[in-house]
Amino acid sequence: MNLLLKYVRPILALLLFFLLSACTPDGESGLSGQLLVQDQPLASAQVEIYLKAGKDRSVQPFAVAVTDGNGRYQLSLPAGSYFVIGKKRETTEDGRTRMLMAESPTNPHLVADGMTQAATFNLHEMGREGLPVADAATGVSGQVTYQGEAVSRAYVYIYTETDAGLVGPSYGEAVQTDKEGHFTINLPAGRYSLVARKRADGGRSGVLAPGDLNAQFSGNPVTVRSGERMVLDDFSLAQVDAGVHAQRQAEGIFARTETLLHGQVVDSDSAPVSDVYVFAYLDSRMVGKPVHMSVPTGADGLFSLYLSDGGTYYIGARSAFGGPLEPGEWVGTFDGEADHKVIVARGANDDLGTLIVKEFW
Repeated sequence: MNLLLKYVRPILALLLFFLLSACTPDGESGLSGQLLVQDQPLASAQVEIYLKAGKDRSVQPFAVAVTDGNGRYQLSLPAGSYFVIGKKRETTEDGRTRMLMAESPTNPHLVADGMTQAATFNLHEMGREGLPVADAATGVSGQVTYQGEAVSRAYVYIYTETDAGLVGPSYGEAVQTDKEGHFTINLPAGRYSLVARKRADGGRSGVLAPGDLNAQFSGNPVTVRSGERMVLDDFSLAQVDAGVHAQRQAEGIFARTETLLHGQVVDSDSAPVSDVYVFAYLDSRMVGKPVHMSVPTGADGLFSLYLSDGGTYYIGARSAFGGPLEPGEWVGTFDGEADHKVIVARGANDDLGTLIVKEFW
């Protein structure tokens, strides 16, 4: 039966797609765009379309297209919200097989009447861990300063896309500056944006606080070419302003809305745990940047997680925001459902009860 479902589900999905497409006026609504690799058109790449509520890529895509000789694609789609992912498996000149992949930087895409133009984006070679492959002869280096003085032990983050606002989990692992503020990062060829931060508590991740040091590189985005080591000048930090910090806390990912999940973060002994973020994801794997997050829990462990709309969310908790888990870090998931899922109605004020976290060692 499982084997039968494996083959029947994709067929049903395609039938549903064609039926819905037939209901659209003149088949004119949909998505179009272009895929690149190293800023050059990428032909014969696969474009996969996922529903917003089903971004989990362990399921079959809702629709698939292949790019033409100019890297362009076009799909007829019914009105809705979609995630776009580009992929291509190819053989290099030296006979090596490589996988190119990337998500659209402007996901999700809203389709209404007419053809919606998606952002053009580059695909990158992916390694075994699902991250772009770095080249030892390619990358960036520079020095981080504050008021003309070198900043040691600051973290430098690399982002492949700018639409996320250069916050949250970055590409790969953040690199820390040496005692003279210098850093070196190996990268695959591509376009990147850099951010440097030094938190007063010395942490690698987490929401910045007033007095922390932070800056985007003034030359963002930078284009790194194969075999080139770019030297970045004038990477100077500034203090986080208390007024700006308060405003950002009230907006964006922390914005207060009419839809709310709340509860308490506790340890295995039911004791409240402070300084833990609670995250909401659309993807059941709970990787990458969450769509919503709470402010850190206080001494009572209580959290309020505001959501932009009703829907299906996957809930996790960590004492750090982004990067790999580190020893001593608190981590946990909502276990009211086996897959950590919560289905929320718009305008709801739902109590999740206790969310248990454990120290990672």
